[in-house]
Amino acid sequence: MSRRNKQKDSKDPAGEEGQPDKPSYFQKLGKRVKDVGLLGQTLVREPKAFPGQTAKTLRPWFRKVWKARGGGLYACGFVVTFVYLEATTIIGEILASKGIVEFFTEQLVELIFRFIGDSLLNMIQAFLWPLAVAEFSPPWGIAILIAMYLLFRYWIGEPLQQWLFHDGD
Repeated sequence: MSRRNKQKDSKDPAGEEGQPDKPSYFQKLGKRVKDVGLLGQTLVREPKAFPGQTAKTLRPWFRKVWKARGGGLYACGFVVTFVYLEATTIIGEILASKGIVEFFTEQLVELIFRFIGDSLLNMIQAFLWPLAVAEFSPPWGIAILIAMYLLFRYWIGEPLQQWLFHDGD
């Protein structure tokens, strides 16, 4: 029994007014798998609608990461870096296989376990994205970071926040 459920069962008044039960890990995983399946169906049946549906599906994740990383340039850099690293990992795995059929039949199970480890490394690299930019070219890396900050502050930040939070939730 989870801690939150124990609080609800106790006679503690704070437990009665506590937060509603959070979905379990497996419930969240099931929802994500269903979302990915729906994206696959959209890609096959209505390819033109795929980019919009992908944005709609990923927006809650972007919001969650945005809030967890404090918003702003750092959060944006984290998301962009993480998505780039994950995409290059998946594309690299597909290109390393002899064909798409082999990828799905032989490498998919191996990919899942390797992908978990790679995702952890990608997350660590995404946390450290400002260092990678600063080390890009020692005198110019700092200048690039300053330019990124100014671009984000005056041109990118506001439209990005409107896109993330336009539907009010």
